[in-house]
Amino acid sequence: MVVVEALVSEEKLRQLLDEQAESAALDFKSECDLSQKPALVELAKDVGALQMRGGFIVFGADDRGRPTGGLTKGTVPLFDEARLRSKLRKWIPDPLELLSARHEVDGTSLVLMYVGASPLGFAVFQADGKYLLNGKEVTVFRKGDVFARHGSASEPWNQSDLPYMLDRAVEARKEEWRRTLVADLARIQEAAEGGRIARGLASALTWNLDAATFETAVIEQMRASDNIPLLLLLERLPSEAARLAQNEELRADLPVLFDRLACAAAVGLRLDRPDVVERVIEGAGDVYDVGFALMRGPTPRALAASAFWLELIERIIALGALAVRRRAWVAVRLIALRRGDNQDWRYWRSWLRHGMTTAARSKLLVEEQDGRQTEKSLLSLAHHVAVQRDYLRGGTEPEDEALLDSICQFDALAALAIIADTRTVSTSHFYPNFSHFYSHRTEPIIVRLLSDEALRKAIFPLPDAELATALRGLNVIALKESFRYAGWDGYTDDRIRRFLESHPADEESSPETG
Repeated sequence: MVVVEALVSEEKLRQLLDEQAESAALDFKSECDLSQKPALVELAKDVGALQMRGGFIVFGADDRGRPTGGLTKGTVPLFDEARLRSKLRKWIPDPLELLSARHEVDGTSLVLMYVGASPLGFAVFQADGKYLLNGKEVTVFRKGDVFARHGSASEPWNQSDLPYMLDRAVEARKEEWRRTLVADLARIQEAAEGGRIARGLASALTWNLDAATFETAVIEQMRASDNIPLLLLLERLPSEAARLAQNEELRADLPVLFDRLACAAAVGLRLDRPDVVERVIEGAGDVYDVGFALMRGPTPRALAASAFWLELIERIIALGALAVRRRAWVAVRLIALRRGDNQDWRYWRSWLRHGMTTAARSKLLVEEQDGRQTEKSLLSLAHHVAVQRDYLRGGTEPEDEALLDSICQFDALAALAIIADTRTVSTSHFYPNFSHFYSHRTEPIIVRLLSDEALRKAIFPLPDAELATALRGLNVIALKESFRYAGWDGYTDDRIRRFLESHPADEESSPETG
């Protein structure tokens, strides 16, 4: 399944070509000459339709994702973002989020375009889209029309689109309602202005606050060195999460609760408060354990529990990536190794492996399309979450490749931390999700691990010989998994190669490989 994220890299292009079929989030065009009005109007139709949920258009490939050579040197420059956005605004109103990039695949030029979902939920065409063809006027859409993607077609919206649109509208209203709580919590605002939080407000910190107010309140409380409101909130969250998860009408609010948890930890990372980060990670673990109660509910709850865990893990991975960018290595280790201590955890070494495995078993990471299964990347899901949330980016722009790089690097560090903790290189303990992506995204953190004492102490505090064995084992597993994704292609950095050469496999006293 296509994971919609603000990426137009060659790597993303190859992943989309590997889909080998169009879908609601992916359109292939074998050729497109934007100097001609028919092509421009047809593109406006597809972009407007994609704005409902977001998606990609690949130019220069047929409907099976095979390069056609249909783009010429003269047509490629017309896909420049600024030029294209200017032309499309004739029909599509702002906001219009658009990214595009040209790539060479097997000697053939292709262009990848990303279309972001409109924050308004859909685009209403503001002018008729029509052109002349063989002397006859063709009208593709009219002013006031709304289009959506239905399978691989861009069509006028219909009844089936309403549930999604209503959900978007309800969530927008809920966020507006949360903002109105600011008026009822005026003392929080006063404390923000005065730089302190009054003791009487300890119980006022709640996940129901809108995102901006919640983040401001947490920042002000940390500035005042007052952790009591946050500690009380963390104490309440497991029961609150259980209440939401067990009520179908309230379950849509779970992502908001997860967001507030991750936001509190992210603020701790940004303000260099490791004590807060550790406590919030513990609190997130307590919330994660609520999923086991869902599994034991009076009705079959495996899918509900798996979805619960997956949504939380997506945010945890994005949080781990923020810790990597902040060089908070102890936090990276804490996130990587978190597991419960009850019977539910007897077969699992970390929540990362558990969350991914249960999601896979519940088929949350695959999608059936035309009788063929396509897979989602867990890291792409986490990247999508991070792109949409300022607090998880920590100053990194949504389109910055460093965001996905750090997600891949966190995944590799998490695997190495588990290897060091278990003294075993085994996919029963971790899965190399980073293998779905090119080596250059992950290798820099491995290079750093070889020379950064603080990083090494936090992640792999074992002798060099054991690190070399771990790196070899990780590479073997990653290469095996990447075979299907055209991603990881082994270690290419000479510093890593020299380190491995200086610790030959036959001289090592190594952890068990399994």
